[in-house]
Amino acid sequence: MRAKWISPAIVAVAVAGSVLATGPAGAYVVNGRAWPGGVIRYYNAAPDQAWAVKQAVDAWNASGARVRFVAAPAPQADVRIEHFSGPSCTINAEATIGYTGNARIWIFHRDERSPYCNSYMAARSLAHELGHVLGLGHETRACALMNPSGALQGPLLCPKAQLWQWRCRLLTPDDVAGAIALYGGKPAPQTGPTDCDLYRGISTPTQLSVTPTSIPHQFRVSFRRPASVTVPAFLSAQNKQPESFVVASSTSGCPADAHRYHRILWDAAVGATEDTYIQLPVGTSCVSVWAVDSFARPSDRPATTTLRVVEAGQPAG
Repeated sequence: MRAKWISPAIVAVAVAGSVLATGPAGAYVVNGRAWPGGVIRYYNAAPDQAWAVKQAVDAWNASGARVRFVAAPAPQADVRIEHFSGPSCTINAEATIGYTGNARIWIFHRDERSPYCNSYMAARSLAHELGHVLGLGHETRACALMNPSGALQGPLLCPKAQLWQWRCRLLTPDDVAGAIALYGGKPAPQTGPTDCDLYRGISTPTQLSVTPTSIPHQFRVSFRRPASVTVPAFLSAQNKQPESFVVASSTSGCPADAHRYHRILWDAAVGATEDTYIQLPVGTSCVSVWAVDSFARPSDRPATTTLRVVEAGQPAG
């Protein structure tokens, strides 16, 4: 029995005599026999995927189910992880399901330039395939790693991370419930974030100032452009844009969502001061300024300043 993973969808091979079980966290699916003894020895014959294998193995070993994946020499391994024999970067991964002789996981070669074959996608697909090795099938009714489709930002039926994040908490309660149904145990507390940034975000602009001009209600907004950031190649390949900034104002608190406003291309060089102009009404306004990187990700927080405008369009003294 084998299951195939196709990015971004995961497609299952039908298995005769599959068993459907419903757990307290959802409706996990059992499609294979549990391994006896509580230990599954694996050999990684795809050394370029060592980091991804570790993420996937650690996730299942920390689930609380009474089963562990343990690295072993090839002659002693129950499961062998290896590359496909075809092209180096494929859009799928495959695994045998449950306790069986000659158990296998097939994975693509790592390519950090590819949206499909990078380390983070490999970690998700390997964790999914290890779930098949444990005996789990595809879950189509609840948020689960074992959903039949998904992406870096999460499985199909789960809340999605931001586009510059990946769902680094690989397992969900449904996945854990399925493993415990097969092997016994108790769900372990989940630690760490659910979603992790794929790269360090661009810094907030500095030295923000808002000053009046000779035109009523028009103000000059000045701020310093921060250094650029390196966006991973597999993200840049999907959405590379010129760096930009966002300026917004509101009389009902400081604007907090850069995505609601128009982006403006920089005229200033990195480290230099940018000047732009904004209209402000009479009353108290808050001005927010974000930097936006080449993946359209804004700085985590804006630079802000508040000022009160009198009837003549000048700030109050």
